[in-house]
Amino acid sequence: MRRLCLGLLLASGLAVPVLAAETSPEAIVKQIYSGKTPETKGVDIIGDAKLRAKYLSKDLAAAVKKDIDESTKSGEVGALDFDPVSDSQDPMIKDLKIEPASLQGDRAQVGVSFNRGDPKRDELVYELVKENEQWRVFNISKKGSTEEAWSLRQMLSLK
Repeated sequence: MRRLCLGLLLASGLAVPVLAAETSPEAIVKQIYSGKTPETKGVDIIGDAKLRAKYLSKDLAAAVKKDIDESTKSGEVGALDFDPVSDSQDPMIKDLKIEPASLQGDRAQVGVSFNRGDPKRDELVYELVKENEQWRVFNISKKGSTEEAWSLRQMLSLK
């Protein structure tokens, strides 16, 4: 009987890291890219209000909503005139690579790289923050030269 109890305790202890891995910063980024193929747009964390609430930090989600609302009202293109997840207006992701997260307390960085058909790979950095014990995207930025580099928070005038 003791062995059975000990076995159950160990088994339940082994399940904890598995659950933690499912909600890791890398897992969140992987979920964001799920379905992003040349044939589909995949998860739309910018245009879909429910997905913004699920994946973006509160202040980033509010800034994205404000940008969408203002551009709809004015009829003008807002600060976000592209899909930051694919760094394009026509999402196409090939050969996605997600790097292991760099963790510092309640903050994390996850690098991603992918090909969109060009010879050069696109490289993005996801900054995540823990809000209510859940990882949320705090910023997305692009590596590269001054002309190529961008930051979602800067585009939306957030600090």
